[in-house]
Amino acid sequence: PTFAFSPAAGALTAASVGTAYGQALTASGGTAPYTYAITAGTLPAGLSLNTSTGAITGTPTTGGNAAFTITATDANSVTGSAAYTLAVAQPSVTLTLSPASGAFPTATVGVGYRQSVATTSGSAPYAYSATGLPDGLSIDISTGAITGTPTRAGSYTIVVTVSDSASPANRGSGSYTLAVGAATSIVFSPIGGALKEAMAGEAYSQPVSATGGTGSLLYSLASGSLPKGMVLNVSTGALNGPLDAGTEGDYAFSIQARDSMGATATASYSLKVARRAVTVANHVVDVPAGSTPNNVYLNREATGGPFTEADIFSVEPPVGGTAALVQGELADASATFKPVGWYLKFTPNPAYSGQVRVGYRLVSALGASNTGSVIFNINHNASQVADDIDDLVHGFVESRQNMIASTINVPGLMERARMVSGRTPVTTRMSPSTRGMTLGFATSLAQSQSARDMADGVAGAYASPFNIWIDGALLVHNDRETDGSKWGSFAMINMGADYLVSDRALLGFSVHYDRMTDPTDENATLTGNGWLAGPYTSFEIVKGVFWDTSLLYGGASNTIDTQFWDGNFETRRWMMDTSIKGQWVLDEATVVTPKLRAVYFSETVDDYTVKNGSGDVVVLEGFTSEQLRVSLGAEIARSFALENGSTLTPKLGFSAGFSGLDGAGMFGSVTAGASLKTIEDWAIEGNLLFNIEGEGERSVGAKVGLSRRF
Repeated sequence: PTFAFSPAAGALTAASVGTAYGQALTASGGTAPYTYAITAGTLPAGLSLNTSTGAITGTPTTGGNAAFTITATDANSVTGSAAYTLAVAQPSVTLTLSPASGAFPTATVGVGYRQSVATTSGSAPYAYSATGLPDGLSIDISTGAITGTPTRAGSYTIVVTVSDSASPANRGSGSYTLAVGAATSIVFSPIGGALKEAMAGEAYSQPVSATGGTGSLLYSLASGSLPKGMVLNVSTGALNGPLDAGTEGDYAFSIQARDSMGATATASYSLKVARRAVTVANHVVDVPAGSTPNNVYLNREATGGPFTEADIFSVEPPVGGTAALVQGELADASATFKPVGWYLKFTPNPAYSGQVRVGYRLVSALGASNTGSVIFNINHNASQVADDIDDLVHGFVESRQNMIASTINVPGLMERARMVSGRTPVTTRMSPSTRGMTLGFATSLAQSQSARDMADGVAGAYASPFNIWIDGALLVHNDRETDGSKWGSFAMINMGADYLVSDRALLGFSVHYDRMTDPTDENATLTGNGWLAGPYTSFEIVKGVFWDTSLLYGGASNTIDTQFWDGNFETRRWMMDTSIKGQWVLDEATVVTPKLRAVYFSETVDDYTVKNGSGDVVVLEGFTSEQLRVSLGAEIARSFALENGSTLTPKLGFSAGFSGLDGAGMFGSVTAGASLKTIEDWAIEGNLLFNIEGEGERSVGAKVGLSRRF
């Protein structure tokens, strides 16, 4: 069957917010009884459907249009539906204000005023406006508060209007009166008493002002007299000089202020004028971070000029910056230059944060002044600090790479042969130069055992394929560019173990520890402790020619200690060292030892921070320093037997190379020397050295070695 609804589908009778509503709805055409349900849309808020009768009843709470579908189900579960709309009207509301109307509390010219107007009806938030407000007052559009300081006396009618957030908006208004009275008094500042001391013949400025009254104020001298040269500003009340010479003494006077309505007030003052003398003032200068302050005019507020001399007495702390005096920075308008005063020029230390006090004195024909001070409030230049420390760390890492590359030692097959034939268990060396001194030692299981065997007269050599070795060096260097010729140091210990796979092949593993301390001319010291470890190999590729290779990985922990900033940084590094070298015997007395070497060294500095004593932090970005060093060198030595049984061996050597990527470029060295072995088992060795580094740095030195079997 087809159901019929009453009323039929469509618009239902309209409802109103806050008014009870009832609408009967029935279905027919099926088998009673029926049940009803909302199957689409919703009823307006506040209304409900009776599922048994179909009646819609209730009191709407919000306005608007609602659309919904009602489905009827008969006793045989047959259904039918009808769609309806229902409009709910929002009743108009007149907003009421509190206070509703009447007189506001009285206001006074020059006195802060506040009066609140509010509403609680309608729908928040509200918007307020007002007309007829006195000058100086305004209304807050969101709160209705009337605030400000009235500037003109009178009676005012004010209309306040409010609207709410309903759509359409509800409105309301109120009318009020406000009486603004004239200012009741005129008050001076300072209220009276002794003014700051003046000096005969010098400039003077003393603000005097008054508030209150109606309209603008005019000032006049009511009683007493001013020192000659001093003027009262009738518009502002200020007292200005310069005073005439010979006006020293005590003065008393009164100043009167009169408003536009004729009201007056008077204040009495006293003034002491001192005899002319040489004095200087104290100054305070705030220096923005990363900037240099303008020169400070020392003549400002100084007395007793013109000044013929100036002195800087102190800069505290001295590390805060440098101060200098400048005379005649300005000139007068004439063609001939004439100095007009003394200026203090101050250059802050970009790494310093804090206060720097500069003491100064001026001198004129009257004598010397008191000691004045200029205080500079300084903030560090973060970008300059970062640049300076970054330069230090770059230089430190690159210098350490150079020293590691030249000091690291991994013995191969050729050195193994020397160990086996060694006569002393430990080899030591001392190498002085123009910049410092290097001390070193080396020993190994093979060398020690071979030395013992030879001392015991045992023929042959140490035959074990396994060997443990250790080698060390200490470099003490002097940087003459630093204040006080500070000394730095670099130490390295090389140790390892290797196995002789065959007469032509050697495999091993080495560990290396280095420590470097580097003073700089920035009063900073950088210290690093690092390590490298990895495998190495050595092969005799042809008779007397050896190919040695090592691959090392490691890292370093480092500290930065500057005058103001300290911190730590970590590095990761790896190094590949490969060389081809040989020992060619030209005849029974002559040996040539050539060497071709290539080293790739990469060290990465992680991001790091430095901090000063005030807790300020500067963040620095890490970097990677790479060097590719390729060098070629050789040494020729010839032995001569002396009549006393000793052996003299002169030597001449050279090496040259290039350090690419982040390296310093070309480098090279020339050595000339000799060794002497005596019949008493003393071994004496001496060499002259000439080194040249990239960027033209040169050094000359000597190397001396002495050893004996005991």
